[in-house]
Amino acid sequence: MSVESHIIRISDNASQPQIQEILKTVLGVGGRIEMVAGKIIIASFDSAYAGVIKKKKGVALVGGVNFRGRKIRKIIKRVSREEPQDS
Repeated sequence: MSVESHIIRISDNASQPQIQEILKTVLGVGGRIEMVAGKIIIASFDSAYAGVIKKKKGVALVGGVNFRGRKIRKIIKRVSREEPQDS
């Protein structure tokens, strides 16, 4: 198979050792942790290993993510007007 981005949702009752085991498993199958935010992990790994990761205790969901080749737009902050500074 091919390397794809996946969302891994951690169970609400998962313990710290279970979460560490999930992360070790992702790295052990040759994956890469892209981002961790709360109970969500975004990781890139071969989709053939999705079942292995889903069977780990503490995992609520493993799902593939497809961005369909879209590029991330550059965000530019513009200031509409400048406030005068009091001196």
